[in-house]
Amino acid sequence: MEPTNGVGDMFLEKLKKEVDDNLTNEQYSVEELAKNIGMSRSQLHRKLNSITGQSVSQFIREYRLQLGMALLKEGDLTAAEVADRIGFGSATYFNKCFNEYYGFPPGEVKNKKTEIQDKPVPINPIISSPSGSRQHRNFSVALILSLIALLITIAGWLYFNYYENTVPVTKDDKSIAILPFKNLSEDHRNEYFSEGVIEAIRTGLSQVGELRVIARTSVEQYRESAKSAREIASELGVAALLEGSIQRDNNKVRIEVRLVDGVSEQQVWAKSYDRELKDVFAIQSEIAQQVANELNAKLSPEEKSKLSKTDTDNPKAYDLYLKAIYEYRTYTNKGAHNSIDLLTQAIALDSNYARAYAFLANSYIGLAAIWGAELSALDALQKGKPFIDKALVLDPNLDEAHMLMGFYKLYNDWDFEGAEAEYKLAIDSDHPDALALYIDYLNFVLRHDEALSFAERLNVKDPYYPNSRMILSYIYNGRMDEALEFSESRLKLFNNYYTMDSHGFLMLNMKRYNEAIAYFKKAIALEGIRYPRMLGWMGAAYAKSGKRHDAVKIIDELKSRLAKNDKASIAFFIAVIYSALDEKQSALLWLKNAYESHDMEMPWLMTEPQFYNLHDEPEFQQLAKQIGFKSHTE
Repeated sequence: MEPTNGVGDMFLEKLKKEVDDNLTNEQYSVEELAKNIGMSRSQLHRKLNSITGQSVSQFIREYRLQLGMALLKEGDLTAAEVADRIGFGSATYFNKCFNEYYGFPPGEVKNKKTEIQDKPVPINPIISSPSGSRQHRNFSVALILSLIALLITIAGWLYFNYYENTVPVTKDDKSIAILPFKNLSEDHRNEYFSEGVIEAIRTGLSQVGELRVIARTSVEQYRESAKSAREIASELGVAALLEGSIQRDNNKVRIEVRLVDGVSEQQVWAKSYDRELKDVFAIQSEIAQQVANELNAKLSPEEKSKLSKTDTDNPKAYDLYLKAIYEYRTYTNKGAHNSIDLLTQAIALDSNYARAYAFLANSYIGLAAIWGAELSALDALQKGKPFIDKALVLDPNLDEAHMLMGFYKLYNDWDFEGAEAEYKLAIDSDHPDALALYIDYLNFVLRHDEALSFAERLNVKDPYYPNSRMILSYIYNGRMDEALEFSESRLKLFNNYYTMDSHGFLMLNMKRYNEAIAYFKKAIALEGIRYPRMLGWMGAAYAKSGKRHDAVKIIDELKSRLAKNDKASIAFFIAVIYSALDEKQSALLWLKNAYESHDMEMPWLMTEPQFYNLHDEPEFQQLAKQIGFKSHTE
């Protein structure tokens, strides 16, 4: 067991706070504790065990017993009432655990009160002897220090749970989540404006190096939530929340904001703005700067400049831009087209609007996405490229533009080094989509340990990112148990294409073929679209499970769709199924077809597990070299 140090103490206090927040919940599980602090169950177990030698469930149980002892010593509650207060539920089970831990039942606490005050309460079970010998243990410096630490913890717990005093945001924890603002406008169609203002504030704060700002996708789930500020802050792992409302009436806008401490729920700062619509840029900047100040973030001159910078001085162009984002996020073909129309109008009003050019490029690329399926990847990228170039000319530091340029260089040019350079510029501000794309790149080039590190970074920035890269990165690092644990926890939260897609892929590569097939079928039924990607992996699952007829049936379906000029890397996934059938020559033939048609999935060539049996084939090695993969000897 490693000695407890300052970092270990901080970690234990963080765990205790999480238990405090869920003290009366007898169903509170190890999985929930791990999720709340942004770790997998196995990661949490390993770290806690290295510090205390305990399992997580043992830690939760014994910490609750210590709090139970404090309550019993106050003498106002019965053992049954204490059991209920600290989440045991059953008084009988509480009595049993208490007796095993302290060496006497809870009913004897009053009789032993003086004796207990003179002796330390055990904290670490490793420093223990058989039940009953605790009363005869000699005092030691270590145990006295442990008692002091426990008393401080108990005092803090009683302070938070029995008094209404509040605690300000700590100077060391500079993290925040911006909750969806309430749209108080009479016209519900102004929702897009509310969303845009929030995103602008979030973007501004994200540029402050000392701050950790939770991304939009992780906060959206709290739009209609009845949870308290403390619950939400705990679930997102942040110190503060920004709440607010927006009311717009033609060219007038009223914005109210409130910064709330995530522990005490105390209001830290609040302000109302009644301004002209043209002043919205100044309002957004002022809110971001004030929040940064309240969180004690030190701003560099460059960061101050970024916070005061506006993307456009034209309020009508800005309004069109916000509408475009709102339309695009419907994730439909129609939404992408509406976004393109609106952004074209915005650029006509302000030809120097860099962010509008970048999002216009993104909207064109969306027409080749799984929900667009109108253009081939190459056609979409070619249409978007001039707008990426223009955005970078206007703003060389725009993260979205660098992200899209990296995407273009990787998928259009197969320029791996050029793509990485652009992605590195894009992730400087922890843009979630840029992080996700860079993680994919690192997995493409077999730098799986780095990919996992960035996946963990994305998971901190955006804990509920819909298409988390944690599952794939765990798979490629051979940590299948952790992949399964994380994936199963995701399935409880998200019933969407991305989660089922990743979970099905995990099941396929854990050789749980029937489960993989079931999840792919469920995702196809949910979306109503037979994606070539899912069909390819489902065909591979059929092939690996000995159901050749079903695998060939999917191959025939994909070939038929390819003949009709359907999009979405069909040749690549036909090769996936043939390789799973161990028909190597057919797989290689279809991979050459995928190469010639520049299938979007080709950067996954070296990483796709169904192709591992092809890696030693000279034709495969030649194909990898043509795409731009370096050999292991280079």
